[in-house]
Amino acid sequence: MKAMRLAAIALALCVVAAHAAPQQPIRVGTNFVRVDAYPMKDGQIVTGLQASDFEVLEDGVVQKVETFEHVAIARGAYTSRLEPNTSREMNQALGNPRSRVVLLFLDGPNVMWENATHMREPLQKFLRDYLADDDLVGVMTPGMSASEVTYGRRTEVIENGLRGTWTWGRRNRDDPQYDEKLIQYSMCYPFTDVGGKIAARARERFTLQALQDAVRHLQSVREERKAIVVVTEGWPLYREDPDLLHKREKEPPIGIDPIKAGPNGTLTADDPRNRVNMPPAAECDRARAFFASMDDERFLREIIDDANRGNASFYMIDPGGLRTSRGADGSSAMRTLADNTDGAALLNNNDLERGFRRLADDMSSYYLLGYYASNSRPDGRFRSITVRVKQPGVVVRARKGYKAPSEAEVSAAVRSATSPAGRDESTPVRAAIDSLQRIRPNTRLHVKAVANTEPIRKLWVAAELQSTGSRPDEFMQGATATIEIVGGGSTPTQTLPLKSGERGVLTTFDLPSSATGTIDVRVRLASEDGVAEPLSEVIRVDLSSTMAGALLFRRGVTTGNRIVPAADPRISRTERVRIDIPIGPGVRDAASFAGRILDRVGAATRVPVTVGERTDAPSGQRWLTADITLGPLSPADYVVEVTFTRESKSEQVLVPIRVTR
Repeated sequence: MKAMRLAAIALALCVVAAHAAPQQPIRVGTNFVRVDAYPMKDGQIVTGLQASDFEVLEDGVVQKVETFEHVAIARGAYTSRLEPNTSREMNQALGNPRSRVVLLFLDGPNVMWENATHMREPLQKFLRDYLADDDLVGVMTPGMSASEVTYGRRTEVIENGLRGTWTWGRRNRDDPQYDEKLIQYSMCYPFTDVGGKIAARARERFTLQALQDAVRHLQSVREERKAIVVVTEGWPLYREDPDLLHKREKEPPIGIDPIKAGPNGTLTADDPRNRVNMPPAAECDRARAFFASMDDERFLREIIDDANRGNASFYMIDPGGLRTSRGADGSSAMRTLADNTDGAALLNNNDLERGFRRLADDMSSYYLLGYYASNSRPDGRFRSITVRVKQPGVVVRARKGYKAPSEAEVSAAVRSATSPAGRDESTPVRAAIDSLQRIRPNTRLHVKAVANTEPIRKLWVAAELQSTGSRPDEFMQGATATIEIVGGGSTPTQTLPLKSGERGVLTTFDLPSSATGTIDVRVRLASEDGVAEPLSEVIRVDLSSTMAGALLFRRGVTTGNRIVPAADPRISRTERVRIDIPIGPGVRDAASFAGRILDRVGAATRVPVTVGERTDAPSGQRWLTADITLGPLSPADYVVEVTFTRESKSEQVLVPIRVTR
C-alpha cells in the first residue's frame, strides 16, 4: 500500500466501500486521500464535530471533504479478540482505519536490566486495560527486521513473554546471543578505549536503523496513524569524531588471533566452539572508519522526516524513572523524536503508567476525513496537509502529508485494476515464471551475473552459498571464491574471500571490448582449510541482449540489519528482498519508474513495491532499486515487474522469485 490511494478504478472502489458514508461517484484520474485528525482543546479530544467544522488544505489549497466519520474506541473493551490467522489477514487488519496500531519497541541494548524490570507491570496493564478488540500490537527489538514483526490482538502471549523475559535490558552487559557484533567491536584494539567507543556508536546506530526500518515498513502497510512506543534510556547522538577516525601508533596491531586446533583437528584462528571470536583487523578498521564518521543527529532528523511522511508518532518512555544523575544524557534525543512526530516523552518520572494512559487517550477518539485531491498531477512530489477546525482554541493533530504517485505508478495501477483476474498478461511473464523450474534444489553454490554494455561495459557477478541446514558446514569457517570470465579472447580472474559466517560475495568486472556474444562465468569455492571438496558452478551470459538485468539482495533473520547479495531466487517470506537494476550513468538514466508483483498467471498482487534510485560513489553508476517485504505473500512463484522510461522509451525488467516459508 502506498502512502496514499492511487487513482485506479479498483482502488477507488475499495477506498469508498471502506467508509460508512454514502457511495461516492468513481473518479478516474483523481487521487483519494484519507486523513485521521485529532482536534485537541485543553489537552482533551473535541467531540461532537461535523464535517462542516473541518477545513482541509493540501499545499495551502482548500479541499472538499467527501467522507467523514468519528471513530470512538472504548477503553479496555476486551471481549473476544479475533486473531489474524494468516499474513494476508494481518495486513488487512493493519490497513483497517478503525483499528489502532501500536508497535512496542524494546531497546534492550540501551536499557539497564534493573530498569527493564520496572516496565513489567506498566506494560502488562497497558496491554490488558487500554487496548480494545480491534487494536493490533506488535513487539520489536533492535535485532529484528520490521517485516518480521507479527501484529495480533491476543495480548496474553505478549504479556506472558514480557513476564518471562524481564531481563531484556542489556546495557553494560552485552549478551553473546544477541550482541555478538557489539562484543566483537569492543575486542578491537584491546589495549586502548577505541574498541569500546566503536561498540558504543554501533549500539546507538543499530537501534536508530531499526527504528527507521519500523517507520518505513509501517508506512507501506498502513496510511493512518501508527504509534511507536519506544522503551529506552536514550542515545547521546554521536557525531563525527576525527580523533577516532585516525589510527594512532600506540594502538597495537589486531586481528592476529592465536592459532589453535579447531574441532576437526586442523589449525585455525577461528573456533566455532567460542560464542564470539575476535574480528579480523580489516573489519575493525572498516568499523572504525564508518562509525567515527557517522552523524546520528542528522540520521535522527531523517527518521523524523520519514515518520511525518508515514504518519507515525513516537512515544518515548524512560524506564529509569526519576534520576538525580544520568551520565551521558540521552533524553534530548528522546524528547526531539517525540515532539517532532506529534507524540509524547515520559522522562524523569516514576509514574510510568501515565505515559501509557496518555498514549491510549491520544488514540481513543479521532475523525476520519477523506477528500479527492484537487491537484491530480502525477508528479511524484510530496504534498503537505493542514487540517483546521472552525472553533477557537482547537489545535488539530493530523498527518503531515503524502507522496503523490508518479505517472508510471498511476499507469501501472490502472493496468493492475483493469486487468481481469486470472489473465495471463504476456509471454515474458510466463517465461520468467518457467525459468524458476530450472532451479536445482540440491545445488549448494548459486551464481548470478548481470551485464551492462552501454554506455559502460561492466559485469556484476554474485555467488551465494546455501546452508546445509542441520549438517556440519565445511565452509562455515571461511572460503575463497575464484571467479573467472571466459570469452572474448581474454580470461579475467578475481579471487575473493568468503568470510567466516558469510554466505555471499559480489564483485564487478570491466568487460573488454573484445568480449561479444556470449561469455561463461565460472565460480569455484574452496574451503579455508582445504579439506572440503570444492564447489563449482558455470553460467552463460548473453552480452548481445538489450534487456536490462537485475541483481538480488536479501535481508532477514540471519542477516540482521545488513542486506546481502543473493544469487538463489528462492527467498523466505520472512525476509525482505531488494532488486538493483543498472541504468546509467549518462543520459540513459531513468526518467520515471514503477513496480508491482505479478503472480504466476500475470495478475497483479496488492503487495507494494517501493522503487527508487541510487548512485554509487565514486564510479557514478546509477541504479534503480525495488524494495519488497515478502511477508504478505503466500509461498509460491512470482515475478517482480519494474517499468521505467529512458531516452523516451519505456523499458521493463521482469525478475522471477520463489517465495518460500
